[in-house]
Amino acid sequence: MNRIRISGKHYQEIKQQLFPGDNKEAVAVALCGRSSWKGNHTLLVNEILLILHEACFERRVDFVHWPTEIIVPLIEKAKKKGMAIMKIHCHPGGGEFFSDYDTESDLTLFTGIHSWLDDGLPHASCIMLPDGRIFGRFINEEIKFEKADQILIAGSTIFNWNYTMQSFINDEIQIRNQQAFGKKTVSILNKMKVGIVGCSGTGSPIIEQLKRYGVGEFVLVDPDHMDKVNLNRIINSTFTDAERKTPKVDVMERSINEAGFKTKVKKFDSHVTGYEIIKELAECDILFSCVDGAEGRHVLNLISSFYLLPFFDLGVKLDADGEGGIDNIFGSIHYVQPGGSSLLSRKQYTIERLQAEGIERTNPEEYERRQRNGYLAKANESNPAVISINMQVASTAINDFLNRIHPFRNVNNGSVSIIRIIFGELYMEYQFDELPCPFFNLFVGTGDIEPLLNLSELSNVSKAA
Repeated sequence: MNRIRISGKHYQEIKQQLFPGDNKEAVAVALCGRSSWKGNHTLLVNEILLILHEACFERRVDFVHWPTEIIVPLIEKAKKKGMAIMKIHCHPGGGEFFSDYDTESDLTLFTGIHSWLDDGLPHASCIMLPDGRIFGRFINEEIKFEKADQILIAGSTIFNWNYTMQSFINDEIQIRNQQAFGKKTVSILNKMKVGIVGCSGTGSPIIEQLKRYGVGEFVLVDPDHMDKVNLNRIINSTFTDAERKTPKVDVMERSINEAGFKTKVKKFDSHVTGYEIIKELAECDILFSCVDGAEGRHVLNLISSFYLLPFFDLGVKLDADGEGGIDNIFGSIHYVQPGGSSLLSRKQYTIERLQAEGIERTNPEEYERRQRNGYLAKANESNPAVISINMQVASTAINDFLNRIHPFRNVNNGSVSIIRIIFGELYMEYQFDELPCPFFNLFVGTGDIEPLLNLSELSNVSKAA
């Protein structure tokens, strides 16, 4: 598949540039990171160059003529960093096609770009329509055109335009979902690939809901196996699973297959920091973080930034009263989009805890030594494992997700990035926090680099693509 991803911030900049209200064509050019994996090639918008309207030689309703030498600095960056160039212009009068002039312009521009960069890798040309939808094509080294199969906008509202895959909706099964959200939304879900890290307390009800909404493919990650203590909250688990210490991802795969929805499953019963796992998660359209620790959250936030993926983080916390009871239980759903705030900037974990978890995983003896000497924060924290609480948090997260692909609530998506449930007060509140994170924003749309995600432990790792 040939795919393009754009952050919500860059999408809005492009839309404002291309549709200033004068009903004339306009153009912008993007520097893009690359992601390649198992035959798929994805371009990830990293930087936008807006071609000023007054700099163009001529602009009409069906034509724009602009000085291409303006983009030379962008091409030089692409050559230095191994990145791609994407041109995008508008059709203010509509028309989902590339005109003869569009084709002539692309042939001239991208022949020059391929000659300059000489890396044998594709670039892209796109068109935005008045309703904001984008379609496009890739231009390979032979200057042949290939359709862009999918374009994803990772913003407060998620747009996922898939131009190739056919939906396999069973109308008899999905009729109620279609009545609630429409056949188009169910079809979008059917074409989606969703990554879920953590298949226990909140992860299993996330999977249960998404499979019944008809999500087409799952990537499941959890290194743990079933135990008797898990039986009070992991949906579809059995006493036999606990006795046999069945991997949690196997329990989830079995339940998905038994539902008979034709859902595809890729599973990993290992830690999220594996090279193949990261690349498979980067191939997803949406990510869900259902973990307790800092390290899993940090890696997912990195994937979100590098590969322009929106993700949801679920958390449950209790306040103990010191006498064996609790004062209150809290649930939270954080929606994270690339280019905005992060779980780190929202203080959902600390660098100290992240460091402690990494050392505990890779060098347990060193972790124990530093713990004894008071050099490290404690890695693991106990969280409540109550199915009714976990399921309510998971359901709230799924409803937030559904609203971002099919807005139905009265509150604008751009006003909500955090939802909190205060169980003791029977109260739910939402909050907006999109102040850009200075750390994660360094990597927005960077794509594949060495080492992967800039993680030193993935240096020189074998890339089994």
